[in-house]
Amino acid sequence: MKIIVAVNKTLIRGGKHELDTGFHYLYEPLIELGHEVYFYDTVAPTEPDFDEVVRNFNPDLVFCCFTGNPQITPFEPWGSILRLTRLGKVKTFNWFCDDTWRFENFSSKVCWYFDYCSTPEPSYVSRFKDVGYKNILLGAWHVNSKYYPPTKKEIDISFVGGMNQERESFFSNLGIPVTLSDGLTIEQLFDFYCRSRIGINLSVNANDPQRKTQMKQRIFELAAANCVVLTEYHKGIEAFFEIDKEIITFSGKKDFTEKVKYLQANPAIAKEVAFNGYTRFMKDHDSKVRLSRILGELFNEA
Repeated sequence: MKIIVAVNKTLIRGGKHELDTGFHYLYEPLIELGHEVYFYDTVAPTEPDFDEVVRNFNPDLVFCCFTGNPQITPFEPWGSILRLTRLGKVKTFNWFCDDTWRFENFSSKVCWYFDYCSTPEPSYVSRFKDVGYKNILLGAWHVNSKYYPPTKKEIDISFVGGMNQERESFFSNLGIPVTLSDGLTIEQLFDFYCRSRIGINLSVNANDPQRKTQMKQRIFELAAANCVVLTEYHKGIEAFFEIDKEIITFSGKKDFTEKVKYLQANPAIAKEVAFNGYTRFMKDHDSKVRLSRILGELFNEA
């Protein structure tokens, strides 16, 4: 299959553009699955004229992950995508990421530009259908497992992510030593996760004015790294992992502290949970598995 991947190849981190996970988790797995793939970088495309790219490449599918933010991704070809969708000769698809806080003002407004879209939130499939958009898929986060090789576990419990008010408040006065890290390159992030025994995920997005929780890619990265996923509970996570068998969830600092102490006091159980989470990840959430299923749904393959 010929696929144009229209996503940001980089994001600004620490004042400079660094590779983002779309390159590792989307472009490379599609190549490994045997597809012919053109990467259209919505930050700095090699050929800015998207229509010219389509004419020359003649794709079967345009696979997008648009932000709608020209300050981050200035070359998202919205007009071209809408024309392709209306012509019906090339399938168009968009992977939404932040529906818990962007559904009303973004996802529900722009889904109509695409033949199909996906949401990472199980409860939002029905919300798309309620507004009349029927071609909505449940597209769980996924991770390219080749970047998470078996690694010696040297970090007991860790969290990777920028500090904001909520996170600073959470980690203050915990009474439990947690290794915090920020400003890592993608390659350093892969390694840091792999060296962790217990990995923490906090589910609130600071960009959301209402500070709701959301499905986070970090959950799947931690599972790929074969460490215990200790995540703030978010509704719908049961669709992807079995709680207390494949991941551990918590609600609030007290619950978090109690579960960390239990895991540390029972290393055999912690190791079993990590293994179960990794096994489930490899079965359902590895990038090649997830993308194969999405493509099958888009092209009505069994």
